[in-house]
Amino acid sequence: MQILEHGQAQERTLLFFPCTAEPVWAFADTITLLSQRWHVFQVVYDGHQPEYPGDFTSVEQTVDEVISYLKSRGVSRLDAAYGCSMGGACLTRMLALGKMPISRAIIDGGITPYQLPFLVRKLLLARDVLSFKMAANSRKVLEAAFPPERFTPAGHDPKKEYDAMEAYLKTFSDRTIRNIFWSANNYALPKCPAKIDTKITYWYGDDEKKDRRRNIQFIKHYFPQTRIHGIPKMAHAELVMVHPEEFCRYAEKFLALQAEEV
Repeated sequence: MQILEHGQAQERTLLFFPCTAEPVWAFADTITLLSQRWHVFQVVYDGHQPEYPGDFTSVEQTVDEVISYLKSRGVSRLDAAYGCSMGGACLTRMLALGKMPISRAIIDGGITPYQLPFLVRKLLLARDVLSFKMAANSRKVLEAAFPPERFTPAGHDPKKEYDAMEAYLKTFSDRTIRNIFWSANNYALPKCPAKIDTKITYWYGDDEKKDRRRNIQFIKHYFPQTRIHGIPKMAHAELVMVHPEEFCRYAEKFLALQAEEV
């Protein structure tokens, strides 16, 4: 695992857990804007960047390594944390452990552990791995799942963007792919989370509401203090990757609120 730091001159700290199977450059515009106000710690998962060796192992190991890194950098409390999709899973576990206090947390379309029989979970793993490999090896499948007209940020060339993404997805090892989908959907949580004073919001795109229903129910039960917020006209991870200015407006609105207003 690697952590890239941005905006080191800023006083407020923000931990950024990205969604899975996305390159560092997919978040460059968003990180640039965030770093104008925040000291951003951007997590790069193992197995996600060709220049960094290793395979992804688990949500649990990632969270442990992030906490260790932050403490080694003298961070004893974070002002904010954000996690999307599998990044939301990492943030959920981090909050549950309570080993790194966080003032405010945004779980964006975060994945929560399946509450299903083992065999069913194994079958779902096989489905997810197959879907990933199909997208990685077929431009048509990739563009059907993520239409370029919707998932290309303004000012970017769709062909160059998808050429780069197509090449990027082919760099994932079989072990990394399997571990991503197994761990993101089956990571361990304590039966009861640690007692924390974190203000938490769970975001979901209105266009993914049906897919996130189970996750929302879990989070509301596990962290009763969580406020649920739907983002209009957005699909899974669309806001953070495609609309950086809008993302930062939403994030800053929540993160800048006084505690009694949340």
